[in-house]
Amino acid sequence: KMSLERCLEHFTAPESLADPVDCPQCMKKTRTKKQHTFAKVPKVFCLHLKRFDAAKNRKIDDFVSFPARGLDMGRFYPHWSEIGIGESNTVNDNDTSPQVLYDLFATANHTGTLHQGHYVANVKVGSDWYHCNDQMVSRYDEKDVLHSEGAYILFYIRR
Repeated sequence: KMSLERCLEHFTAPESLADPVDCPQCMKKTRTKKQHTFAKVPKVFCLHLKRFDAAKNRKIDDFVSFPARGLDMGRFYPHWSEIGIGESNTVNDNDTSPQVLYDLFATANHTGTLHQGHYVANVKVGSDWYHCNDQMVSRYDEKDVLHSEGAYILFYIRR
């Protein structure tokens, strides 16, 4: 089962570069790694899940679970990512990272195929969720938002 946290761990995991790089200190070609991190995160954090595979000309329909509350981005800050990820590329729970918590307040969803489909949105107003589908807006349960088909943009707000 794929989760948003697992996607973020994969995105921020160090990866080896294919070709050795010239080291300016030792003047030799050395194996090097690169790593994506979040230097700082905004008040409103938009996460776009990759749902289209242009190389294979297909839509990616795999379900990705995501939290309604308490998405912690602190462990993905540069310092904590670098020291908190071991050889197995999993986050070490022994290191205490700062808590930077986010709560979900909207999603954009796509149903259909790579070539055609339909977009809807789920939006939280106060403590109530609403499903926005063209001209129709209706109340929605949070559990339905978390299990809805085709979520591909997630909107979080920092606490």
